[in-house]
Amino acid sequence: MNQATENAIQAEAKRCSDAIQAAMKKKPKPKFDSVSKPLLSKPLLSKHYENVKPLGITFVKFVSVIGRLNGRYGVES
Repeated sequence: MNQATENAIQAEAKRCSDAIQAAMKKKPKPKFDSVSKPLLSKPLLSKHYENVKPLGITFVKFVSVIGRLNGRYGVES
């Protein structure tokens, strides 16, 4: 994967992460699964994944990139 593709994936992951965080700040606070679970009707993860799917990235890889951006992976506990 070249750098331009990586940058496009990270940019979309950042937009998705920001959208999830904004949705979680609503009152009353929704359950995380109702905001992000891919089996529901057009949740945020699926909507943003559709933008990077043509680049040849898997859904798991996309979620992994979002996790790394938020400090969920590769960080000492």
